[in-house]
Formats: sequence, structure tokens, C-alpha cells
Amino acid sequence: MASFAAAAMGFRVLAFEPVFENLQRICDGIYLNRVGNLVTVFEAAASDRTGNITFHKLVGRLDNSAVSATGAKMAFKSNEEIALEVRSIPLNEVIPESEPVLLIKVDVQGWEYHVLKGASKLLRRRGREAPYLIYEEDEKLLQASNSSAKEIRDFLQTVGYSHCTKHGTDAHCSKTD
Repeated sequence: MASFAAAAMGFRVLAFEPVFENLQRICDGIYLNRVGNLVTVFEAAASDRTGNITFHKLVGRLDNSAVSATGAKMAFKSNEEIALEVRSIPLNEVIPESEPVLLIKVDVQGWEYHVLKGASKLLRRRGREAPYLIYEEDEKLLQASNSSAKEIRDFLQTVGYSHCTKHGTDAHCSKTD
């Protein structure tokens, strides 16, 4: 939804989706909304390393798929979970330093720390060149992926994000310099 909203406002969007069924829906939405010239989709999970990772998808609830099997099943325990290998790519590898980035939005069922680590070059940008950051900060999902809100906040401090506020389960972060 965020990808389509940004594209509808005329922004260029990079979207990452490792689950084939969800990827099909995104491609349909790109076609139906006539934003193909603004949206680039990667059939991969954003992460902190290039390669493959095991991903867990829930039959009938693909919106809750996750790298962590526990995280995938947290909200829908009765659904069957299927493990599959998916490609992973750090944002640092697909976004050139010369490319302006206004916003990074991350909602990946507990894998947020790894996505943000893979975007460290982008996040180190100074002042207004640094993207505004929105990420899901759900402690249970983060713990299921062996990370924590504190670990993310500590990392963000090292790359210059000193101002983060919580809005529901999302954290909004910006640089004040």
C-alpha cells in the first residue's frame, strides 16, 4: 500500500517482496494503477547480506510471512507454515550513493534490524540527504528474529539518527542535524 501511495504521488519506489504470491499482487497493482514507470520490484528479501535466506510463509495468510518461523506464526498459529529459500539483497547494493532517498519504510515481521543494517550507507547520509525512516518496532516479532528495539535504536544512533518517536507499533526516525 505504501508503494502505491508513493507512486501515485509521483515518487520513484523500490519495493522488495520475496513471496511469489504477494509479488503477483504487487505486479497486478502496478499495472492497474499505471505506475510501472515509477515502481521497481525486487523478488527478494531486503537484508544485511547478499545470498539466500530461509523464509517462512503461512498458507492463507501471506501478509504475515517472515524470516522467523515463530514470527510468521505469531498472529495466526493455526495456519500451516512452509519454509522456502529466498534471495536476499542489502539496500546498499541496489541504491547508488548519488540517488536521493526521501523515505525508507520497513515492515518485515521482526527482520527490521537486518534490513536497516543492510542500508547503513544510506542511513549514514548527512542532514537532509538522510532518509526519513519508518519501521515496525514490535518487540515480540523482533525477539523472534533474535533482535530488539534497543539493538535497532543503538544501531540508529551510530549512524546519526538521534530522534525517534513511536507511533503505535511503528517508529519514526529522522536526523536533526
